[in-house]
Amino acid sequence: LSAEQVAGYIAKYATKSTETLGLTLHRRLTQRGVDYLPHTGLRPHVVRLIQTTWTLGDHPRLTPLKLRPWAHQLGFGGHWSTRSRRYSTTMTALRRVRAEHTRRSRWPNRLPLDAWGRPETDQAVEVLTTWSYAGSGWRTPLERQLAVAAAVRARDHRRTVRHARATA
Repeated sequence: LSAEQVAGYIAKYATKSTETLGLTLHRRLTQRGVDYLPHTGLRPHVVRLIQTTWTLGDHPRLTPLKLRPWAHQLGFGGHWSTRSRRYSTTMTALRRVRAEHTRRSRWPNRLPLDAWGRPETDQAVEVLTTWSYAGSGWRTPLERQLAVAAAVRARDHRRTVRHARATA
């Protein structure tokens, strides 16, 4: 196979979601883990891809590629959307264009407005030149007790919900 064919084959799997691939491995493997792969419920093709990556990682000429530490990701040590700085665009630019398209599709005949009723493209900044003291803390010991009690109730509620989700 040519280098391009191999790269295309790997890219096919690297760009799929892990659920589609059936790959649920989130940790690096050891030899024992690789030997146990056929018993994990992964599809045989995926098991073979991981085992092949592991085997190739032991080849002296391929050692610099560090395939073994990344065998659980089919030898790919980066994130599927990692891009070179010289790439033609950035994820930020793509997100910005996507958000603009969504806004225009929601408001096709008028400009979308922000929370203050200004056009979202408006770059106006309100500058406050005077400040005034509004106060600090609680005015009375009773206000303090109420605030502390409310915080305790909120914390207890979060713990209860978290526990209920964990045991469900």
